Amino acid sequence: MIPFLEFKVDNFSKELKSKQLEEFLAEAIRAKKILVGAKLPSVSQASKNFGVSRDTVLAAYDALQQRGVVVSRPGKGFYVNSCRTKTILKVFLLFDAMNQYKETLYRSLVKHLGRNYEIDIAFHYYNEKLFRSLIEENRSAYGYFVLMPHFNVDVTDAIRLLPPSRVLLLDALPQELGEEYAAVYQSFAEDVYVGLRSLLDKLRRYESLNVVYNDQFQFIPDSLVAGMRRFSEDFKIPLHIYRGFDFSKIAKGKCYMAISDRDLAGVIKTMQAKKLQVGRDIGLLSFDDTPLKEVLLGGVTTITTDFEWMGEQAAVLIKRRKIKQIHNISKVMFRNTI
Repeated sequence: MIPFLEFKVDNFSKELKSKQLEEFLAEAIRAKKILVGAKLPSVSQASKNFGVSRDTVLAAYDALQQRGVVVSRPGKGFYVNSCRTKTILKVFLLFDAMNQYKETLYRSLVKHLGRNYEIDIAFHYYNEKLFRSLIEENRSAYGYFVLMPHFNVDVTDAIRLLPPSRVLLLDALPQELGEEYAAVYQSFAEDVYVGLRSLLDKLRRYESLNVVYNDQFQFIPDSLVAGMRRFSEDFKIPLHIYRGFDFSKIAKGKCYMAISDRDLAGVIKTMQAKKLQVGRDIGLLSFDDTPLKEVLLGGVTTITTDFEWMGEQAAVLIKRRKIKQIHNISKVMFRNTI
């Protein structure tokens, strides 16, 4: 237990009583009057000791918990978790996997949030059980959660374990969720449809569009495939979608769209081994732009969302605690490969 600390409400201050108590406790922790690991008084006891209502104590404890200074242990109470009291908000960032364009997104988010936000990152690797367990294990340790729910199955029950006011969904927006959750998302079906349509004249030069991917290494939303199929049907472009593609079957006269970097490398290696010239003998597209794709083969044509802008918009929503759903920018980077 902590030593007795005398707290007096400043009735002339413009700050709420809960904010005054929050800063009083934060200063005591910073000054090591309350040590890391110490148990705070129960809500009832703190209400009596500090001469404020239970609601005021709960609001102060909750604010400290959001900053990562205090942690709630169900059935046991509130404990001091950290002496880093200058943190405004402690954020749990749950990505699917790390790759080059996710790094761009992560760096943009960190940059635009600024130094007073403490961000911890974890990965679920498309495992819905791991996704849920990571949320369950960390829901009392963070004040805000940025989730990337990249699944073709319903994981909204896991997301709903968290208060909507403390959640931001990134990149994917499950249809089952209403408008109570903030999000910066891709509209995969519409974005790929519009992107392919802008390349229609180029694609007509080839016998077919062949999408190659291995979903062990890259999440492929069902809606992305639906957008491709809609494009194929509307414009009579033959479309073949291959999971676990045999790269030795790459042939002249066709256009290939590689989803993951691994698949892109496989197409390029086989193309070079067969002495096929990209942009003439075969076409090549990729999904999600990276600095490497800007220079590879003189530049690979991509259909991509803007991950830098996504990180910037996410930071704005987190700082303002605003519940808004933003459709992220999508564009085509036209280069030499088609």
